[in-house]
Amino acid sequence: MGSQRGHLLKRNYFFAFLILIIGFGGLLGYDLYFKPYVLSQTVVKVKVAEGGFLPKNYELKVGDLYLDSVQTKDIPSGVITEVSQVEHKITNVNLMDGSILTESLVDVSDLEPQQDEGIFPIPKEAIFAINGSLRSRDKVDIYLVEGDPPDKSEAAPPTAANASGGPAYSAGVMSDSSASNSGNEAAQPAEPARQVFLSGVTVNYVRTEDNNDVLDTENGNINNRFTSTGKVAAPELKLKKSDGELLGQYLEQGKKLWIVRVE
Repeated sequence: MGSQRGHLLKRNYFFAFLILIIGFGGLLGYDLYFKPYVLSQTVVKVKVAEGGFLPKNYELKVGDLYLDSVQTKDIPSGVITEVSQVEHKITNVNLMDGSILTESLVDVSDLEPQQDEGIFPIPKEAIFAINGSLRSRDKVDIYLVEGDPPDKSEAAPPTAANASGGPAYSAGVMSDSSASNSGNEAAQPAEPARQVFLSGVTVNYVRTEDNNDVLDTENGNINNRFTSTGKVAAPELKLKKSDGELLGQYLEQGKKLWIVRVE
């Protein structure tokens, strides 16, 4: 009887010790593997001297950044996961030490204008055609086209020149002789070639007529442009100031813009 009780006691000690080992092993496995590798993600953080901060419009350098593992539940949307994504990019706000970088905190799309650039609004009256799927951060090419051609009822009667196949206007596009005549006016810039006027222009904002930004849905750009929150009316483009001034001269002449999304 006593030996049987001793045997049961030893078995209970063994199971208690086994449960203790399994418990400690589970805790170590959770803390050392499951938590840092399964429930976490590597993100980019800001490194600043104690008590300091990185100011707005600061160009980030490799020394200002480091990678850290953060639990998934604590990671904000649009998080940056690689240093190369934000190296030499400009900050949109002041950043404190340990801040997790996101696309809203850093100008990853190069939307902020540099010293020789500006954000130029394009009035809807100056637009010949524009993509209804256009969104902010897109890239566009800009073509210059003639304004509305004159009404046919008000057009001049045919002359001997155009009746015999000579040069004449056609569908709002000037013939070679007409283009050369207009080029003689010194007050106007040279007639642009029939090709892209500005290429790879960044779209900062896409506004509706009531000045709201156009998105796929109220929750953001989440359905690959199948829907939109409004009709595209007036984009705002990031241009070099010299390009913006030249574009303004063409608009004053009555030219219109064909804005084509390319990226």
